[in-house]
Amino acid sequence: MKITLKIMVLELEHLLLKKLAWVFMAAYAASALIICLSDGFRQSYFSDTGSVAVTLAVSVAPYFLVVILVSTLSPVFAGDKERDIYQIPAACLVGRRGRSVAKALASMLFSAISCSLMGTVTIAAVFACGLFDGGQPLEYPGIELSAEWTVSQYLTFSLVCLVIGCTVLTLFLLYISCSVTSVITAVSLSSFLVLFEFIFHRFSFPIAIKEYNVWMFFKPYSFWSMIELQFSPFVNLLILTVAFLPVCSLALWGISQKGT
Repeated sequence: MKITLKIMVLELEHLLLKKLAWVFMAAYAASALIICLSDGFRQSYFSDTGSVAVTLAVSVAPYFLVVILVSTLSPVFAGDKERDIYQIPAACLVGRRGRSVAKALASMLFSAISCSLMGTVTIAAVFACGLFDGGQPLEYPGIELSAEWTVSQYLTFSLVCLVIGCTVLTLFLLYISCSVTSVITAVSLSSFLVLFEFIFHRFSFPIAIKEYNVWMFFKPYSFWSMIELQFSPFVNLLILTVAFLPVCSLALWGISQKGT
Protein backbone atom coordinates (compact mmCIF):
# COMPACT_ATOMS: atom_id res chain seq x y z
CA MET A 1 0.00 0.00 0.00
CA LYS A 2 2.82 2.44 0.86
CA ILE A 3 4.51 1.80 -2.47
CA THR A 4 1.21 2.31 -4.31
CA LEU A 5 0.72 5.63 -2.51
CA LYS A 6 4.25 6.74 -3.39
CA ILE A 7 3.63 5.88 -7.04
CA MET A 8 0.33 7.77 -6.88
CA VAL A 9 2.10 10.88 -5.54
CA LEU A 10 4.72 10.68 -8.30
CA GLU A 11 2.04 10.27 -10.97
CA LEU A 12 0.12 13.21 -9.50
CA GLU A 13 3.23 15.39 -9.59
CA HIS A 14 3.72 14.40 -13.22
CA LEU A 15 0.14 15.42 -14.08
CA LEU A 16 0.43 18.71 -12.21
CA LEU A 17 3.51 19.59 -14.26
CA LYS A 18 1.61 19.30 -17.54
CA LYS A 19 2.02 22.72 -19.16
CA LEU A 20 -1.07 22.41 -21.34
CA ALA A 21 -3.32 22.14 -18.28
CA TRP A 22 -1.91 25.38 -16.87
CA VAL A 23 -2.27 27.09 -20.25
CA PHE A 24 -5.98 26.29 -20.30
CA MET A 25 -6.32 27.33 -16.65
CA ALA A 26 -4.66 30.66 -17.46
CA ALA A 27 -6.96 31.03 -20.48
CA TYR A 28 -9.96 30.51 -18.21
CA ALA A 29 -8.67 33.11 -15.74
CA ALA A 30 -8.26 35.64 -18.56
CA SER A 31 -11.71 34.81 -19.94
CA ALA A 32 -13.27 35.17 -16.48
CA LEU A 33 -11.73 38.62 -16.04
CA ILE A 34 -12.91 39.74 -19.48
CA ILE A 35 -16.45 38.56 -18.76
CA CYS A 36 -16.43 40.25 -15.36
CA LEU A 37 -15.16 43.55 -16.74
CA SER A 38 -17.29 43.70 -19.88
CA ASP A 39 -20.99 44.14 -19.11
CA GLY A 40 -21.90 44.47 -22.78
CA PHE A 41 -20.08 41.28 -23.77
CA ARG A 42 -21.65 39.37 -20.88
CA GLN A 43 -25.17 40.56 -21.64
CA SER A 44 -24.81 39.84 -25.35
CA TYR A 45 -23.48 36.29 -25.20
CA PHE A 46 -24.60 34.81 -21.87
CA SER A 47 -27.94 34.17 -20.16
CA ASP A 48 -28.90 36.70 -17.53
CA THR A 49 -28.51 34.78 -14.27
CA GLY A 50 -28.32 37.90 -12.11
CA SER A 51 -24.88 36.87 -10.86
CA VAL A 52 -21.53 36.97 -12.65
CA ALA A 53 -20.22 34.11 -10.51
CA VAL A 54 -23.15 31.90 -11.53
CA THR A 55 -22.67 32.86 -15.18
CA LEU A 56 -19.03 31.76 -15.04
CA ALA A 57 -19.89 28.55 -13.17
CA VAL A 58 -22.65 27.65 -15.62
CA SER A 59 -21.49 28.86 -19.03
CA VAL A 60 -17.68 28.98 -18.99
CA ALA A 61 -15.92 26.92 -16.32
CA PRO A 62 -17.34 23.47 -17.24
CA TYR A 63 -16.04 23.67 -20.80
CA PHE A 64 -12.53 24.68 -19.80
CA LEU A 65 -12.54 21.96 -17.16
CA VAL A 66 -13.52 19.27 -19.66
CA VAL A 67 -10.81 20.43 -22.09
CA ILE A 68 -8.21 20.27 -19.31
CA LEU A 69 -9.20 16.72 -18.39
CA VAL A 70 -9.31 15.45 -21.96
CA SER A 71 -5.96 16.99 -22.92
CA THR A 72 -4.19 15.89 -19.72
CA LEU A 73 -5.65 12.48 -18.93
CA SER A 74 -6.13 10.97 -22.38
CA PRO A 75 -2.36 10.29 -22.77
CA VAL A 76 -1.95 8.73 -19.28
CA PHE A 77 -1.78 5.12 -20.55
CA ALA A 78 -1.69 5.65 -24.30
CA GLY A 79 1.47 7.74 -23.95
CA ASP A 80 3.37 4.84 -22.40
CA LYS A 81 2.29 2.52 -25.21
CA GLU A 82 3.18 5.07 -27.86
CA ARG A 83 6.67 5.49 -26.37
CA ASP A 84 6.94 1.68 -26.14
CA ILE A 85 7.62 1.68 -22.40
CA TYR A 86 4.47 -0.19 -21.40
CA GLN A 87 6.49 -3.25 -20.26
CA ILE A 88 8.34 -1.28 -17.57
CA PRO A 89 5.46 -1.34 -15.04
CA ALA A 90 5.61 -5.14 -15.01
CA ALA A 91 8.92 -4.81 -13.14
CA CYS A 92 7.36 -2.49 -10.56
CA LEU A 93 7.22 -3.83 -6.99
CA VAL A 94 3.42 -3.58 -6.98
CA GLY A 95 3.15 -4.99 -10.50
CA ARG A 96 1.37 -3.65 -13.55
CA ARG A 97 -2.05 -3.73 -11.88
CA GLY A 98 -0.85 -1.84 -8.82
CA ARG A 99 0.69 0.90 -10.95
CA SER A 100 -2.48 1.14 -13.03
CA VAL A 101 -4.56 1.66 -9.90
CA ALA A 102 -2.04 4.26 -8.66
CA LYS A 103 -2.34 6.11 -11.97
CA ALA A 104 -6.14 6.03 -11.75
CA LEU A 105 -6.10 7.38 -8.18
CA ALA A 106 -3.65 10.13 -9.15
CA SER A 107 -5.82 11.08 -12.13
CA MET A 108 -8.96 11.29 -9.98
CA LEU A 109 -7.10 13.43 -7.46
CA PHE A 110 -5.85 15.63 -10.28
CA SER A 111 -9.41 16.14 -11.51
CA ALA A 112 -10.54 17.14 -8.01
CA ILE A 113 -7.65 19.60 -7.71
CA SER A 114 -8.53 21.03 -11.12
CA CYS A 115 -12.13 21.57 -9.97
CA SER A 116 -10.96 23.31 -6.81
CA LEU A 117 -8.57 25.56 -8.75
CA MET A 118 -11.30 26.40 -11.24
CA GLY A 119 -13.62 27.36 -8.39
CA THR A 120 -10.89 29.42 -6.74
CA VAL A 121 -10.15 31.28 -9.99
CA THR A 122 -13.87 31.96 -10.47
CA ILE A 123 -14.32 33.47 -7.01
CA ALA A 124 -11.02 35.38 -7.22
CA ALA A 125 -11.97 36.94 -10.57
CA VAL A 126 -15.38 38.00 -9.31
CA PHE A 127 -13.92 39.38 -6.07
CA ALA A 128 -11.18 41.25 -7.94
CA CYS A 129 -13.85 43.04 -9.99
CA GLY A 130 -16.02 43.75 -6.94
CA LEU A 131 -18.92 41.70 -8.32
CA PHE A 132 -19.26 38.91 -5.75
CA ASP A 133 -22.84 38.61 -4.50
CA GLY A 134 -22.81 35.39 -2.52
CA GLY A 135 -25.70 36.34 -0.26
CA GLN A 136 -28.08 37.27 -3.08
CA PRO A 137 -31.01 34.96 -3.97
CA LEU A 138 -30.29 32.64 -6.87
CA GLU A 139 -32.15 33.31 -10.12
CA TYR A 140 -31.91 31.28 -13.28
CA PRO A 141 -33.96 31.81 -16.47
CA GLY A 142 -36.61 29.16 -17.06
CA ILE A 143 -36.09 27.28 -13.79
CA GLU A 144 -38.40 27.45 -10.80
CA LEU A 145 -36.56 26.91 -7.54
CA SER A 146 -38.41 24.79 -4.99
CA ALA A 147 -36.70 26.68 -2.15
CA GLU A 148 -34.73 29.89 -1.87
CA TRP A 149 -31.07 29.37 -2.68
CA THR A 150 -28.32 31.93 -2.39
CA VAL A 151 -25.56 32.33 -4.94
CA SER A 152 -23.02 30.93 -2.45
CA GLN A 153 -25.12 27.82 -1.87
CA TYR A 154 -25.44 27.23 -5.60
CA LEU A 155 -21.69 27.65 -6.13
CA THR A 156 -21.00 25.11 -3.37
CA PHE A 157 -23.50 22.69 -4.90
CA SER A 158 -21.89 23.24 -8.31
CA LEU A 159 -18.44 22.41 -6.94
CA VAL A 160 -19.71 19.12 -5.51
CA CYS A 161 -21.36 18.27 -8.83
CA LEU A 162 -18.20 19.11 -10.77
CA VAL A 163 -15.99 16.97 -8.54
CA ILE A 164 -18.32 13.99 -8.99
CA GLY A 165 -18.62 14.61 -12.72
CA CYS A 166 -14.87 14.94 -13.15
CA THR A 167 -14.32 11.66 -11.30
CA VAL A 168 -16.77 9.87 -13.60
CA LEU A 169 -15.29 11.45 -16.72
CA THR A 170 -11.74 10.67 -15.53
CA LEU A 171 -12.50 6.95 -15.31
CA PHE A 172 -14.03 6.98 -18.80
CA LEU A 173 -11.02 8.82 -20.23
CA LEU A 174 -8.56 6.45 -18.56
CA TYR A 175 -10.42 3.40 -19.86
CA ILE A 176 -10.18 4.78 -23.38
CA SER A 177 -6.51 5.61 -22.84
CA CYS A 178 -5.61 2.09 -21.76
CA SER A 179 -7.59 0.56 -24.65
CA VAL A 180 -5.68 2.28 -27.47
CA THR A 181 -2.03 2.49 -28.50
CA SER A 182 -1.56 6.13 -29.49
CA VAL A 183 -2.19 9.49 -27.87
CA ILE A 184 -3.94 10.99 -30.89
CA THR A 185 -6.41 8.09 -30.92
CA ALA A 186 -7.06 8.47 -27.21
CA VAL A 187 -7.63 12.21 -27.51
CA SER A 188 -9.89 11.76 -30.55
CA LEU A 189 -12.05 9.06 -28.97
CA SER A 190 -12.25 10.99 -25.70
CA SER A 191 -13.29 14.14 -27.55
CA PHE A 192 -15.98 12.23 -29.45
CA LEU A 193 -17.28 10.75 -26.19
CA VAL A 194 -17.54 14.18 -24.57
CA LEU A 195 -19.11 15.69 -27.70
CA PHE A 196 -21.75 12.98 -28.10
CA GLU A 197 -22.64 13.13 -24.42
CA PHE A 198 -23.03 16.90 -24.74
CA ILE A 199 -25.27 16.55 -27.81
CA PHE A 200 -27.43 13.95 -26.05
CA HIS A 201 -27.76 16.25 -23.04
CA ARG A 202 -28.27 19.50 -24.93
CA PHE A 203 -30.78 18.52 -27.59
CA SER A 204 -34.09 16.62 -27.74
CA PHE A 205 -33.27 12.98 -27.17
CA PRO A 206 -35.03 10.33 -25.05
CA ILE A 207 -35.16 11.49 -21.43
CA ALA A 208 -33.06 8.57 -20.15
CA ILE A 209 -30.19 9.49 -22.50
CA LYS A 210 -30.57 13.18 -21.75
CA GLU A 211 -30.68 12.94 -17.96
CA TYR A 212 -28.50 9.91 -17.19
CA ASN A 213 -25.62 11.75 -18.75
CA VAL A 214 -22.21 12.83 -17.49
CA TRP A 215 -22.96 16.43 -18.56
CA MET A 216 -25.63 16.61 -15.87
CA PHE A 217 -22.79 16.97 -13.37
CA PHE A 218 -21.21 19.77 -15.40
CA LYS A 219 -24.55 21.61 -15.67
CA PRO A 220 -25.77 21.51 -12.04
CA TYR A 221 -28.81 23.71 -12.72
CA SER A 222 -30.22 20.71 -14.64
CA PHE A 223 -30.92 18.98 -11.34
CA TRP A 224 -33.76 21.45 -10.76
CA SER A 225 -35.57 20.54 -13.95
CA MET A 226 -35.24 16.75 -14.26
CA ILE A 227 -38.31 14.93 -15.59
CA GLU A 228 -37.65 11.36 -14.42
CA LEU A 229 -36.35 12.46 -11.00
CA GLN A 230 -38.59 15.12 -9.53
CA PHE A 231 -36.97 15.41 -6.13
CA SER A 232 -34.75 18.06 -4.59
CA PRO A 233 -31.43 18.79 -6.36
CA PHE A 234 -29.49 16.99 -3.62
CA VAL A 235 -31.60 13.82 -3.91
CA ASN A 236 -31.42 13.93 -7.72
CA LEU A 237 -27.63 14.28 -7.50
CA LEU A 238 -27.40 11.34 -5.08
CA ILE A 239 -29.56 9.09 -7.28
CA LEU A 240 -27.61 9.94 -10.42
CA THR A 241 -24.30 9.36 -8.64
CA VAL A 242 -25.45 5.93 -7.45
CA ALA A 243 -26.65 5.15 -11.00
CA PHE A 244 -23.15 5.82 -12.33
CA LEU A 245 -21.38 3.71 -9.68
CA PRO A 246 -21.66 0.33 -11.50
CA VAL A 247 -20.32 1.84 -14.75
CA CYS A 248 -17.47 3.56 -12.90
CA SER A 249 -16.64 0.34 -11.05
CA LEU A 250 -16.47 -1.57 -14.34
CA ALA A 251 -14.28 1.16 -15.83
CA LEU A 252 -11.90 1.01 -12.86
CA TRP A 253 -11.78 -2.78 -13.06
CA GLY A 254 -11.04 -2.55 -16.79
CA ILE A 255 -8.27 -0.03 -16.14
CA SER A 256 -6.66 -2.33 -13.57
CA GLN A 257 -6.77 -5.21 -16.05
CA LYS A 258 -5.80 -3.42 -19.26
CA GLY A 259 -3.65 -0.56 -17.96
CA THR A 260 0.06 -0.53 -18.62
